[in-house]
Amino acid sequence: MGFAVRADRDRIRNAKGSRKQNLVLLHPTKASQPARPLATPAEVKHLSTARRLPLGLRLLVGVQQGSTVMTGGLIATALVIYSWTVYLDKTVARSFQYLESLKVSTQQVTTANETLKHSMAQQAESPAAGFKPFEPRRAIFVSPAPARPSVEAPVEPGVHAPMPHPLGY
Repeated sequence: MGFAVRADRDRIRNAKGSRKQNLVLLHPTKASQPARPLATPAEVKHLSTARRLPLGLRLLVGVQQGSTVMTGGLIATALVIYSWTVYLDKTVARSFQYLESLKVSTQQVTTANETLKHSMAQQAESPAAGFKPFEPRRAIFVSPAPARPSVEAPVEPGVHAPMPHPLGY
């Protein structure tokens, strides 16, 4: 059993007039077939379109997908930690510079304060200032006032002043 297709070189001829040299064999015929017989399938099997992988291969694919997700998570975590350390380092450096400038400012204020104290002391010691030295006989002593009893305000538990508006909800 073979199949042949007509391949005429000229279109004028019809199928009845085709000669053997105009036929192209698609499947070998019994005449041109070697000694082995053709096998014809008894029934057609439909193959499923879904491919089922073996259990071991499915397990390996699951491990690969899990490790890919885990690797992505680790990379994201590493980037977050790195950026946090860089931010923290910059913040610490900025705070340290601010602390150093505050120390310098404190030293300058202390120096200016002590300079003013020294100049005021020198001016007070000069005779042109008109200050007199301390003499114990000219000291004034003030006696303390007598102790007064403490006064407690009476508490009235039932009386409350009306509020003009509520304080909150």
